[in-house]
Amino acid sequence: MFLSAMHNIFGMKFFRESDVFHIQESVLTYRMQTLKMTFNKMRHFNWELTENAELYGQFDMPILRPVREAAIGKLIPFNEASRCRNPQECLVHFYIDDYRFERVWNNYMKYLPMLRRFKGVITPDFSMYLDMPLPQQIENCWRNRCLAYWLQEQGINVLLSVGWSDAESLKWAFDGIPENSVLSVTTQGCLRDHLCMQAFLNGMHELVRRKHPLKIIVYGRFPEIWKKRFSVEIEIHPCYSEEKWCA
Repeated sequence: MFLSAMHNIFGMKFFRESDVFHIQESVLTYRMQTLKMTFNKMRHFNWELTENAELYGQFDMPILRPVREAAIGKLIPFNEASRCRNPQECLVHFYIDDYRFERVWNNYMKYLPMLRRFKGVITPDFSMYLDMPLPQQIENCWRNRCLAYWLQEQGINVLLSVGWSDAESLKWAFDGIPENSVLSVTTQGCLRDHLCMQAFLNGMHELVRRKHPLKIIVYGRFPEIWKKRFSVEIEIHPCYSEEKWCA
């Protein structure tokens, strides 16, 4: 019956049964290739990182769980983590050049065992520069949230990092960040000129106003006089290079 139908469809007087099998095999191969392409696409964009996540905002940022307390200890950059001799006393951070931890985004499962060894992890901080194109800023913010959500789901003790650029970014840069949580920011690259400094301070004020953090961990220089501007406890940690040279 199937063979007769194929005769009618293709208008062929002599349609061999072997031809039918070849067609079925081609269809199966096409479906397998399509599934493989879909899987590779998902892996490339890491959509699976936020599976089952509750999303928020215009750009579907995954909502993170609040961190109520954080014993900081020593902070160590991700690119130095593999050489750390006392990981149980340290927190890994990503306040370094993006190219040094792009590999985590590309192959996050590879680095999970190493990160589990540490006392905790400050969530990744892909950059959002003032002169960076807006779509790229949004993508980097989204990647930060995705990895933060995934790390929480893996049971890693995390400290949530928050970043922003200009006033326009404040419309979405805090999406997914919980209220009443301990948060972390960095001043690296934010104090080099008046424009960057003002953008950082504006963002800090908005962060405190909207999210009411329990405490803000600052990685890098933060003038003592600035503390009086904010109605929240601010704990300052010098950047790794400063600690290294002063030791």
